[in-house]
Amino acid sequence: MNDPSNALSEIAPTLLDLKKLPLDQKMRLLLARLKKIGRNESSLNKHNLSLPGDPYGLVYGYPDEEKKAVMEHLLGTPWIKLVNEGYLVDLSGQGFHRVSEEGEEFLKQEPQSTPVPAPIPESTLFGAAIDGVPRAFISYSWEGPEHQEWVFRLATRLQGDGIEIIFDRWHLHPGQEKQHFMEQAVTKSDFVVVICTENYATRATNREGGVGYESMIITSQMADHILTRKFIPVLRSGGFKISLPLYIKGRMGVDLSGTPYREDEYERLIRVLHGESTQPPPIGKKPAFAEGSTPKMDVGTAPPSATSAAPGPSPSGSILGPPNKRPNAFAHAEYDKPGLAEPWVRA
Repeated sequence: MNDPSNALSEIAPTLLDLKKLPLDQKMRLLLARLKKIGRNESSLNKHNLSLPGDPYGLVYGYPDEEKKAVMEHLLGTPWIKLVNEGYLVDLSGQGFHRVSEEGEEFLKQEPQSTPVPAPIPESTLFGAAIDGVPRAFISYSWEGPEHQEWVFRLATRLQGDGIEIIFDRWHLHPGQEKQHFMEQAVTKSDFVVVICTENYATRATNREGGVGYESMIITSQMADHILTRKFIPVLRSGGFKISLPLYIKGRMGVDLSGTPYREDEYERLIRVLHGESTQPPPIGKKPAFAEGSTPKMDVGTAPPSATSAAPGPSPSGSILGPPNKRPNAFAHAEYDKPGLAEPWVRA
């Protein structure tokens, strides 16, 4: 193998072969490829790397019909793990990465020689999606038995109301890789219900534990799909200003902070999950206005005399008659209050 940066397509020439590789090996192969194409920071931006036509050669050597799927796979768990381990760093905070010194050391290490079982196929983590049934993942922090029990009861109620809930207590089992579960739970669900507390917001901001890892995945998806309605903040305690992570503060949330929480707020949540949001009433018909109704007159306009007949054109073509036959007149206004005029006209 002459060039380690081209080893990705040589070791795993198809998407199926790539999925069978251990995560550690995929990370190493991807990082080697990124090091080669990372001539400048703009080339190591997820959006740029996933552009149609593969302009940076991320999936060099793969069949054209598989390139898009290989991109999505590499920029999923392997990319996120490289960032989480500090092998790829974003110094500007704008999504432009470079290979760090730790990443350089990681590339020099010997690959794992111990065989690692193939990852569980994605479709078997939660089972096949059910037609017509929305799937929602619940993201929350473990803050003690009381909070965990509250989340468990909410998940059970949502499941009973026709929503398939992806929940760690039901779907994450001993021996499974937690990071892979969280990535698939976020990316493969129709919605992510974020249970917001002050503790959750702190862990998300500081990228601590499982909440921090899930936050990385969520922010990545939101950056790619800014207007998505997939992520729904649900306030459990505190307030919307202090309990929502920064990345989701601009989203409309649901308030389930009461004990018991308000049923109308719960209904708002399940309506959104079922795609049955409250609709405005239909637009009615234009009212039938009475003919000949007198329009409201502006202040300062003298009302027409009830006894005067509508003037007709004079022989000279003017409704006022010839200039030498027109009456002398003057107008005067009296103000009882500032800004209010009572006009009258005297001829």
